[in-house]
Amino acid sequence: MGEIDTNYTFTATDVITSTKMNNILDQSTITATAVFNSTLSIASGKLLVAAGGITSNELAANAVKTIAIEDNAVITAKILDANVTQAKLGPNVVGNGPTFRAYANTQTILPPNGFTKIILGAETFDTNSNFDSSRFTPTVAGYYQINATFSTVTTSALGVLSCIRKNGSDYALGSGQVNAAAIRSTVSDVVYLNGSTDYVELFGFHGSSINISSQTDSATTFMSGCLIRSA
Repeated sequence: MGEIDTNYTFTATDVITSTKMNNILDQSTITATAVFNSTLSIASGKLLVAAGGITSNELAANAVKTIAIEDNAVITAKILDANVTQAKLGPNVVGNGPTFRAYANTQTILPPNGFTKIILGAETFDTNSNFDSSRFTPTVAGYYQINATFSTVTTSALGVLSCIRKNGSDYALGSGQVNAAAIRSTVSDVVYLNGSTDYVELFGFHGSSINISSQTDSATTFMSGCLIRSA
């Protein structure tokens, strides 16, 4: 361990006092032979904790608490991306929740006087691969903003409506408007989805006596959604 101060000689009946012990410790020189593994180091004869010497093995359970960490000590660079999950965020923190946008690239034929599921066969983006078969089934529970627009290929259709359906049941109905080339209905709402079985789809309705078709481009018939608040 180094050179020990020998100013005091102890006998079997001697009393060890704090003064004697302090002198022994203060006047001793610690050398590298006292270092255990890579936890400790020596600098100017003093025993120090080596850089990187404190690991989970040296810490007691529950030794590191939030109150013991300075606010600016935790930075993004010190946290692995895989260690940050939705479950570890606060209840009102969204994080990188699922988001998608899909649109019609083929026509959907809508018979009269009934709701028909709109086929959305192409995607603009789908960050968590939760959109499939014209259905959004997110794997993160929370509240989602869902937006959709359904457009017809004709202006002669009557009573056109778009509808967001959750688990097969009407959830929100849209409003309609007529432009120069089509009748368009837009719908938007916030819906809770449980992150496992809940899903949403886009349906369209018209009250004409003949079949009509949906438009087929990304700007006229589409649905999008994103997580706005975790569960």
